[in-house]
Amino acid sequence: MEDFVKKDFFVKIKYQMKLKGEKAPEWFSQIYETSFILGREPLPQIIEENIFDKKAGDIIELVIPPESAYGPHLPHLIREIDINSLKHPERLKVGEWYEEVSPYGSRTSFKVLEIKEDKVKADFNHPAAGKEVIMKIEILEARPATAYEILSAEIKACSGG
Repeated sequence: MEDFVKKDFFVKIKYQMKLKGEKAPEWFSQIYETSFILGREPLPQIIEENIFDKKAGDIIELVIPPESAYGPHLPHLIREIDINSLKHPERLKVGEWYEEVSPYGSRTSFKVLEIKEDKVKADFNHPAAGKEVIMKIEILEARPATAYEILSAEIKACSGG
């Protein structure tokens, strides 16, 4: 007997996100796996609605509008920066994402809009800001959650993480 996803089901998924009509940075389009108890842990409503009544092995492709994904593109996050402040200016390419990590582990990431002499016009918005996100989800496992799993999910939800 096949189990169709319902509230209080343990669900394990594999998913990948892409931008509609545009290339995203490599880290954004990686394949991820996660699991959750449906209806007990915070999950975007659009995902909950689309996996409900599906079963292990099903593949769902969603187009998520900007307001349900990463929000609007904010013009004030476009800035001009000095090329000399970057560790790898040779990697700058108009239309591509530039990324570097400081010795302390902080990440600098932006889309290169324009290069002029010693300045770069950089967009520091999230790659998906203002864009539709295509999310491909494969349901790897779907079964009724155990009482322990439900309790754990409730405790996690109450503690904020």
